[in-house]
Formats: sequence, structure tokens, C-alpha cells
Amino acid sequence: MTRCIIACRVFEDALRFLEIPRRYPDLQIRYLPAHLHLRPDELRQRISLEIAEAHRRKERACCLFGQCFPGIDTALHALSVPRIACSHCFEIFLGTERYRQMTEAVPGSFFLEKRLLLNFDEYCWQPLELYDPMMRSWYFEHYRRVIYIRQPLDPDLIDQARHVASRLSLSLQVEEADYTELEAMLVSILATDGF
Repeated sequence: MTRCIIACRVFEDALRFLEIPRRYPDLQIRYLPAHLHLRPDELRQRISLEIAEAHRRKERACCLFGQCFPGIDTALHALSVPRIACSHCFEIFLGTERYRQMTEAVPGSFFLEKRLLLNFDEYCWQPLELYDPMMRSWYFEHYRRVIYIRQPLDPDLIDQARHVASRLSLSLQVEEADYTELEAMLVSILATDGF
């Protein structure tokens, strides 16, 4: 029986960098578009459809998502599908403890990774109407900084990150991704009996 991971596309570069497809040749990885986070009900439906398709193909499935819609763990448990657990996608790029320390040290951190940075206008600027100074102020009045999580396979995006931070009137901090925790969770779940 083959296995599959249903994952948010934000993890594509991380899984490629960790050589997960090479290390687990029987594993299928199916990515869902990151923009589905803008519509949590649609994200829930798409994950359910992917799981149903995996079951139809006789694949064992697990999910690589944060708590990206309310009740994700309850929904996955009802379908007997484990989740590679993290509260937030950015948490898994930094590691739980480092993410916690950063968010506690400066509450009001707006995190960016490559896909969000490259699609900032489509995912944030337009749908949130951030071009309107009042809307921008309303959404970001409690934010203090932008944190760009740079991943090993990223092109040079520092200028784009500076531009986004400037548009939001926030300072920029660049942090290097650390996949240690992600790799450990993947290895653990892939070694589990029944998956």
C-alpha cells in the first residue's frame, strides 16, 4: 500500500530540501495551494476531497498543515488521518521553541515566507484592502515587525521583504529557517505502524 502526504504548498521547498521524495520513494506528496488559507471552508473541503481520493486509491494519508481551519484535528481524526502537528506553518519553519520565544519577545510579529512574500499583493494587499490607509492601520496597528523566514532554496528576496515591511510601516527582521523539527516529525510519522 502506498502512502501520501497532503500538504500545504508552503512546505514544498522544505520537503524538496530534505529530499523526502528520494528518501521515501513509495510516498506521494500532494500539495494544496497556499491561497486556500484565505477561505478556510474551502480548505477544509479540499483536504477532505484529497483524503477521499487517497482512500479510493488505497493510499494511507497524513496531513502537513498547521491549525489552518477551525477543528482541523477533529475533522482529520474522524477520517483516521494523522496530522504532522504544529500550530502554525511558520512555527514548523522555525521550530516550536524558537517560534514561541520570538512571538513572546515581540508580540505583533507578521511572518512571511517565500510564497506569501511573492504573492503578497494577491494574498494580502488586495483582499484585505491594505491600499486603504485606514484598513492598513486597522489590521496592523498592533504589529511591530515583519519577520521574513528565509529558507535554503529561496532566491534573494530581501528587497521584496524590505518593500513589504516598508508598505506596512514595520521594521524587517530576517530569520533563517530550521527544518530540524519538521524532519524529525516526518521521520517519526513515516516510521509509524499503520502509516
